[in-house]
Amino acid sequence: MTSTGSKSVKRNIQLTMKISSALFFILVFNGVFPQNGTDEFLEQSKIFQNKALWFNDMPQYNQDSSRYYFNKAIRCLDKNNLTHFEQLGRVYMDLIIYSTTMDQLDLNAQTGWSYVEKLPEDIERYQILKFDYLALWAVLIKLDIAEPKESLALFTKALSLPMPNLSEELQARIQMYKGIFHYKYGLTDERELAHQYLLKSYTYYQNHSPQKNIWKIFNLNQFLLSYHTDVNNDSVHHYMADMKSLLKDYKTPYAHTWYYSKVGRELITYPPSGMDSISPAQFDEGKRHIMKAIKIMETYNKDTSIYPYCFGLLADLELKDKNYDAAIDYYKKSREFHLKHNNRKSALDILIYIGNAYQKKGDLINALKYKEQYYSELLDFEKETNERSLRENELEVNLLEQNEVLERKYSQQRIFIIALVIGALVLALVYRNYRLKRKTSLQLEKINGELQSKNSLLDTRNAENELLLKEIHHRVKNNLELVKSLIALQSAQLEDSATKDAMIASQNRVQSMGIIHQKLYQGNNLGSIEMKDYFLNLGEGILDTFNADDKVKIECAMDNLELDIDTAIPIGLIVNELLTNALKYAFPENATGNIMISLSKSNPETLTLKVSDNGVGKIFGLAPKGTGFGSQLIKLLTQQLNGEMNEENQNGTSVLFHFKLNTAA
Repeated sequence: MTSTGSKSVKRNIQLTMKISSALFFILVFNGVFPQNGTDEFLEQSKIFQNKALWFNDMPQYNQDSSRYYFNKAIRCLDKNNLTHFEQLGRVYMDLIIYSTTMDQLDLNAQTGWSYVEKLPEDIERYQILKFDYLALWAVLIKLDIAEPKESLALFTKALSLPMPNLSEELQARIQMYKGIFHYKYGLTDERELAHQYLLKSYTYYQNHSPQKNIWKIFNLNQFLLSYHTDVNNDSVHHYMADMKSLLKDYKTPYAHTWYYSKVGRELITYPPSGMDSISPAQFDEGKRHIMKAIKIMETYNKDTSIYPYCFGLLADLELKDKNYDAAIDYYKKSREFHLKHNNRKSALDILIYIGNAYQKKGDLINALKYKEQYYSELLDFEKETNERSLRENELEVNLLEQNEVLERKYSQQRIFIIALVIGALVLALVYRNYRLKRKTSLQLEKINGELQSKNSLLDTRNAENELLLKEIHHRVKNNLELVKSLIALQSAQLEDSATKDAMIASQNRVQSMGIIHQKLYQGNNLGSIEMKDYFLNLGEGILDTFNADDKVKIECAMDNLELDIDTAIPIGLIVNELLTNALKYAFPENATGNIMISLSKSNPETLTLKVSDNGVGKIFGLAPKGTGFGSQLIKLLTQQLNGEMNEENQNGTSVLFHFKLNTAA
């Protein structure tokens, strides 16, 4: 090699080193190798996080893009740097709120918690972040994937976190999570408690920066509206109007599909105020809202629990129009998606709708098949629910205790300083008295512990006995329902009209007793029946049997009145016979009319029952129609209750009974 070539090589090496050095410094100043990386990485993560949230709104909604930027927000953070753990927790928390895929969501929540739980306990915002994270994990993931025990454990852990300063906003936030948890947990006796929490939180956020808390207000609206559905239409309309006002700023597909599906449901279920029926135009408007909700879900590939709910509403519309095959297909599709979303209770309820659709179609074999499947699965589901309630009783007790502690903390903070001063003044006296009373206190604690243990044992046994009694009533009701279905199946094979009428009458009698047992196991009082609600349910069943919903109206002009089962069953059978007779003979040739039922206690020892109609009445001297068995049954039951019966035939038929309660046979 020549000297000239050697010098050329040296110059090339020196030039390469200079270029490499320059590139290194360029990379440093452009952020690839940041000198002060922590702040830059945090800022970059927040930019990616905001981009991910932007892709969760319409019209740019794209779940894949959102997930991509969430992952970028996570990847640019240092998993070993404590200062990054707060941002990691907030990104994973947004994933919990906005993600729709449940398969990896629980695993992601576990990963995010592995960072959040390491944050120091002496910083208030870290404790609030821990509470939010655990509460969201409990109510938005664990309950939705049918893991109630794990959800209860997480929520209990969230409430047990020490909170140094319970501000009004934090109290409202805690009340919101409590309300959602108790509502979604599914125990009937906790729905009212959930409503109280939700309403308190809703009132606070409506009056304090509602635009900054739009996600919270929408969720509160959602659960408050569900609580009042089919109970208080005025409240439903109030929360719907509030929810509609939020949609212009809250543009997630889920919020819009939820709103349109609920509006559609109200339109196809209830007539306008002052009207007795729903017009075809209103049905069409309701269907348009339901289809709009489905279109949003399909447009944005947003498969949520609203999807099967909408199919169920479409099935109801098809059933109304007597398109039985279409209705059955929609019901089956609804059940399929409910099962996909682990919503066992809704999937279970759909079975009875499928059975009823088959029954109206005239396919009694399939109707009986689906109803038997419903009762079989319902018994298993309720057993699991009851066992879960007993199994998790200890955790629930801890949860209630922690709730009480949190409620007391805020007031305790206000008197803490005063208590501290007073405590310092009386410390010497307290210490002297403490030593004198210590022995007595220990003895009292021991006695109290034994009493609490015995009380706990008694409560457990009472709960078990009540559960067993409810299950007995439930089994009796299911057996009566099966007998009724078998009678219906048998009567469908008969051609003789008189025999078929007798079978239908027997079917109604079985139904009247079945409703009694249903009310017992569904109610809070196992010893008595609320008769007004019972008469309304009985009347609906008989009207449905005679296909008379559109021509005859049954009304109960009475106050709420509870009777024991031994009195309720014979009175129910008497009313059943009178309603059956009225529908068969009082309104011939599709005539319309009203039937009025009233039951009252004229004094503590006397019951007064009156059943009247404005039909054609009985013609004097004309032989009674039918076999006369119903009349005989009424007389026997009246004697059983030591009663007397009077019948009048003016402007229809009116039958009046007086029963002596204290001398019933």
